[in-house]
Amino acid sequence: MGIETLTNRLTAAEEAFIQALLWEEGRLIQGPASRAAQEHGLSMLRCLEVASRLSPNLQGEALVKLQDADCPPAEWPWQDMSGPDVLRVLWQRYSDESN
Repeated sequence: MGIETLTNRLTAAEEAFIQALLWEEGRLIQGPASRAAQEHGLSMLRCLEVASRLSPNLQGEALVKLQDADCPPAEWPWQDMSGPDVLRVLWQRYSDESN
């Protein structure tokens, strides 16, 4: 069973942040996205699990292309939310769209 992909359900800011986070992680760089994720308690791996289900731009070939590009500029897109709250919101969005 593969990952079910929905039409892009991340906001542009959310997707840019996650792409920047993945770009930094792929280069073992502690950049702005990595620091913001750490400050808010967001697990990159747990976030990627749901984000890849919400956006085809965070799967397969798109991830390979991301690593070849420049780091996308990004800021924390979830206002004052903590990492666990962000995960709950994203999983709820996925659940709502799957039904």
